[in-house]
Amino acid sequence: MVRTMIKRRIRRSIRSGVATFALAAVVSAADFEVDFPAVKDGRPCHSVAVPAEDGTLLVAVVLSGADASQPVLKSGGEPVPVKVIGHDPVSRLCFMRPESPVTPGKLSWERKTPASPGIELVSGSQRARTSGWVKQVGTKVLPLALLHVNFDGQVPAPGSPLLTARGQLAAVVFQQVSGANSAYALPVEALHRVRRDVVKSGDLVRGWLGLSLRAEIPTPQVTRVAVGSPADKVGIRANDVILQIGERAVADYADSANAFFYLAPGEPVKIRLLRGADSIEVVVTPVEAPAREGAAR
Repeated sequence: MVRTMIKRRIRRSIRSGVATFALAAVVSAADFEVDFPAVKDGRPCHSVAVPAEDGTLLVAVVLSGADASQPVLKSGGEPVPVKVIGHDPVSRLCFMRPESPVTPGKLSWERKTPASPGIELVSGSQRARTSGWVKQVGTKVLPLALLHVNFDGQVPAPGSPLLTARGQLAAVVFQQVSGANSAYALPVEALHRVRRDVVKSGDLVRGWLGLSLRAEIPTPQVTRVAVGSPADKVGIRANDVILQIGERAVADYADSANAFFYLAPGEPVKIRLLRGADSIEVVVTPVEAPAREGAAR
């Protein structure tokens, strides 16, 4: 039986106009912990499991080398029967359904993570602060942008919640940065995006426009449009420069990769383009990504 969740009081302080966040301020969010065994030649992973708003699901982070299909969930040190609903190998998010639902409404989720850098975080006596978005590590462009969070103490476990001053989930810790008191965190909109699909099919279903861009070109310029694709049908052309996808401004290839992660099949999205000296706007409806398209978006 999953024990009743208790919410701690979250204090709000504003310093220099920066909104305050609380880290793991909800006891219930830290009550659920899950261990994933190692795959062959891999390594096991330990994660905090965060409850969804309706209490029917928990979400955890499964780092590379661990087996997402065999979670061992505990609450207060006691085993809790759980079933894996779906796992996204890109974001590393794993959604699980406990045998006994968690009390609903104890942890609400923001729609999206506040974009401003410098958000202060609090965890008991520990303080931390975000330092902005990470879109690329070395030469590798990430499939979605992560928050970089600096801590003044030990970095919490993957899956640990980052909460707003109102106690709403804004992000979860993804992975510690090697040799530093900092970590990358997954924004709450990534949790929403993955949850949308895994509860239906067990997998994240990627939206496809039929566009190709090249990572080595700093400008997010379309290099190819697949014939008959959603992008082709609304008149997007090669050499168009992407300025915005939905609510997300696009300044480089990494921005476009992040925006493409959130595309959902069947959900129309507004795209703003630069064609020569003209700014144009189109509305395109992504379809399910065909496996043969490889790097095309």
